[in-house]
Amino acid sequence: MIGLTYIAAIVLVFNCQTPKTYPGMVLIPGGSFMMGDAEGQDMEKPVHEVEVDAFYMDIHEVTLAEFKKFVDETHYVTDAEKRGGCFIWNGKAWEKTEGINWRHDELGNRHTEDKMNHPVTHLSWNDANAYAQWAGKRLPTEAEWEYAARGGEKGFKFAWGNDPLGQEIVANVSDENLVKVVTFWPYTKGYDDDYTFSSPVGSFKPNGFGLYDMAGNAWEWCADYFDEDFYSRSPKKNPRNDDPNERRVMRGNSWDGRPGLMRCSRRTSEVQSSSYVDTGFRCVKDIE
Repeated sequence: MIGLTYIAAIVLVFNCQTPKTYPGMVLIPGGSFMMGDAEGQDMEKPVHEVEVDAFYMDIHEVTLAEFKKFVDETHYVTDAEKRGGCFIWNGKAWEKTEGINWRHDELGNRHTEDKMNHPVTHLSWNDANAYAQWAGKRLPTEAEWEYAARGGEKGFKFAWGNDPLGQEIVANVSDENLVKVVTFWPYTKGYDDDYTFSSPVGSFKPNGFGLYDMAGNAWEWCADYFDEDFYSRSPKKNPRNDDPNERRVMRGNSWDGRPGLMRCSRRTSEVQSSSYVDTGFRCVKDIE
């Protein structure tokens, strides 16, 4: 059931002005929610009330085709290209391999045309931020991301509900297909989402806000610097951690994560110049 705060937020946004529409984006009404998870990791606590203003969000992760357009127009060079490589699966382990970048898949093969609708990965926070600026957008704050992932359903632990994995195939996660290739990887027996690694964006049902892949497929960079204790001092209104350090927040998990780890509240981080085969992003845009 949609909460009263959510309904009020919709009324507020639409009474103030007729919102613009942007291709591939959906309006996320402002509102409040309880951020974090009392049953999660320590960094997901304490559970605290947060208010966010309305914003637009990409309905899916940025695709290879979209990032290619950016590179073609700007001649941008990613951090992985500057470093000379990135990690891929060599048949026995994840190995940093020379020459690997966003143009390559999880096994090191160059992406073909039929993969252009998959999320772009092998990107650092710096790369994601550069794309967002070029597109006239920005990266979501950690609070915006979690609020959007919950889809207006305040009690939901996962993007699809409270069951970590029901009978329905709900997301691209660690499954029977992945373990055939990465044999030692933890997975859920009997779960088969039809994809070994990444899947085309929008392959599974959207959440209550119409957003796809808010769990699984690719980790997503957020704007905030990471601080595992930020929740203990986080402001209530539009929180964002701008205290500089080398790590940035990532949310959403990826195709190699177990379903039980797909909590909307789950937090992790990486060095902002690092790039990984399972990490991408999506953008947001302020209401003007």
